[in-house]
Amino acid sequence: MRFSVPTFFTSAAPGALARRFFFALSLTGLLAAAPAHAQEGAAELLTAIKSRAASAVASAASDAAPPPADAKLVQRATRATQQDDERMLADITARLSRNPAFAGVQPTVQAGVAQLTGHVPDNEARQLAAKIVGAIEGVVAVDNQLTLQTNFSARLAETWVIAKDRLVRTVALVPLLLMAAVVVWLANLLGRWLSNHLGILRLDNRNPYLGTLVRRAVRTVFVLGGVLVALDLLEATALVTAVLGSAGVVGIVLGFAFRDMAENYLSGILLSLRRPFEPGDYVRVDSYEGRVVSLSTRNTVMMTLDGNELRLPNATVFKAVLLNFTHNPRRRFTFKLGVAYGEDLRRAQDLGVSTMAAMQGVLADPGPSASIEAVGDSAVTINYFAWVDQRQTDFVKARSEAIRLVKTALEDAGMDLPEPIYRVQLTLPEGHDADTAAAALPPVLAPLVAPTPAAAAPAPVDPQAVVRTQGDVSPNTELDAQIAQARARKAGQDMLQAPGGKTD
Repeated sequence: MRFSVPTFFTSAAPGALARRFFFALSLTGLLAAAPAHAQEGAAELLTAIKSRAASAVASAASDAAPPPADAKLVQRATRATQQDDERMLADITARLSRNPAFAGVQPTVQAGVAQLTGHVPDNEARQLAAKIVGAIEGVVAVDNQLTLQTNFSARLAETWVIAKDRLVRTVALVPLLLMAAVVVWLANLLGRWLSNHLGILRLDNRNPYLGTLVRRAVRTVFVLGGVLVALDLLEATALVTAVLGSAGVVGIVLGFAFRDMAENYLSGILLSLRRPFEPGDYVRVDSYEGRVVSLSTRNTVMMTLDGNELRLPNATVFKAVLLNFTHNPRRRFTFKLGVAYGEDLRRAQDLGVSTMAAMQGVLADPGPSASIEAVGDSAVTINYFAWVDQRQTDFVKARSEAIRLVKTALEDAGMDLPEPIYRVQLTLPEGHDADTAAAALPPVLAPLVAPTPAAAAPAPVDPQAVVRTQGDVSPNTELDAQIAQARARKAGQDMLQAPGGKTD
C-alpha cells in the first residue's frame, strides 16, 4: 500500500515545519495503540513524511542568503584598487602632457575606467587621446567625453604653440641639414669627376651615346648614394622606404600608360649600340626609303629623295627588315631589254656588255654581264648587270646612262627591239616564188613576203665614242646640304654623333 503525502508536508515555510513536527508526535502515539497490521501502513507513512521533511530542510538551507564578506579583505582590495587608479592616472597625465594638443584634457580614473573630459583642436586628436589612454596597462575601458574646441583665439594660440614647437625642432636640425647638404654635394662632385674621367674606357670611340649614358648613370648612382646617407643622418630612412614603395607603384602604372614611349626609348638605345646605319646612309625600312639624318630617343629621322623629312618610331626600325644600300660601297644595277626572235642573242649580250664596260664609273672587277631571262610573246628579254662604286658614281645616274647607251648600241647594230605585237605568218602556195607573190599582194603587204637582206656585221664598239656620248654619273649631292642642315638642328638629340661631338 502507498500513501500520498499532503501538500503541507513538502512546504519549507517555518510554520509548516512546526506543524509537521507536532503531527509526527501525534502519529507516533497512535501507532503505539494501533493493531499490528495497521502499524505497518502507518510506519510507511511516517517514513515518507520524514524524508520529505529532510529534503525541505535541505532546500531551505540552500536558499538562505550567503554569509557576508570579510570587511578587512574588502578594505584591502579597495586600497589596492585606489593605488592602481592613482598609478594609471599618473601615467595618463604624463603621456598626454607631452603633446600640446592635449593641454585642455582632464583625465580621471575610477576602478580601471579612464574618463577624458575637456577639449581638443580636432577629431584626430580626440581619437589619438583615446588610443594613448587605452594602451596604458590596467585600463579596462575609456570613456571619451572630449569635445572639439571652437574658440578661435584658443585654437589660434594652440596653433602658434605647435608651430613654435616645430620651428624649434627645425632650428635644432639645422646642423644636421647642413651636414646632409654637404654630403649630397660631395657625392655629386665625386660622381661628376669620375664620369668625366671615364676616357680610359674609350667608350666614345666605340659609341658616343653609350659613353654619355654610362657617365649619366655613374653620376646618378653617386647622387642617390649621397641622398641615402643624408636621409640616414636625418633619421628619415622610413621616408626612403615609403618613397621607393610609391615609386614602384607609380612606375608600374606609368609603364603601362607609356609603354610605346618606353619601347621607343629602349629601341633607340639598342640602335645606337648596334649602329646598323650611319648618318647619310641610304636605307630601306620596310617600304620606306631615304637617307638617314639622325637618331633620337624616340624616332629615327630620314630624308627621302624628294627632300621630305620622314620620322619612324625607333621600335618600328628596330623590329623591321632594314636594308642598307650604303654599307657596302659597291652596288650592282640591272635593267632589261627585249630583242626580236630573229636576232643573234649572243651578239646582243656581248654588245651590251662591251658598251657598259666602256662607260666611266662602271667597275671592271666585278665586270658587267648579261643573261637571257625569258622568251616572251614578242621578244626575248635580256638582263644586263654592272657594278658601280657609290662613293664615286651615282647609282641612279649610272643605271640611266647604261640603259640609254646599250639601247643605242643595239639599234646602231641593226637589231630590232620590238614592241608587243602580233605576228602574222603568210604561207606561199606551191609553185609560187616570193617575187611573184609580192607582186600579187597589195602594196601594204608586199614587204612582209619580200626577202630579208643579209644582216651586216656590227661595227666594233668604240670606247671613246661611248665616253663622248655618256652623260654625268658623278655622285648626287643634292641632299647633302639639306641633310647637314637637318643634322645641325638635331645635334643635341642625335645619338649617332661621331666621336668628339662632330656631326659627320
